[in-house]
Amino acid sequence: MKELDLRNYRRMVLFSYSTVHLLKKDKIRFYYALKGRDGRSGMVKFTNTKCFGRACLLVKDKYENEIGDFLNYWSCKFIAKGVFVRK
Repeated sequence: MKELDLRNYRRMVLFSYSTVHLLKKDKIRFYYALKGRDGRSGMVKFTNTKCFGRACLLVKDKYENEIGDFLNYWSCKFIAKGVFVRK
């Protein structure tokens, strides 16, 4: 098996979260806080996070705690998995 050279990869964290517990008005507030009301501010812009689908975020490892704290603040259940992404 070929050995992987980790110098060509960057460690990131893949968050998968659920908002089923939030009321509709709170989901709107959550998404405004996450993505910003104008689509250019919020946690996604602040942390340079990539959104994959409705409830999946790819975050630089240095912002793992900030995103985890954000999701905990909103009482969202989430799973965080470390992944390696090619540079």
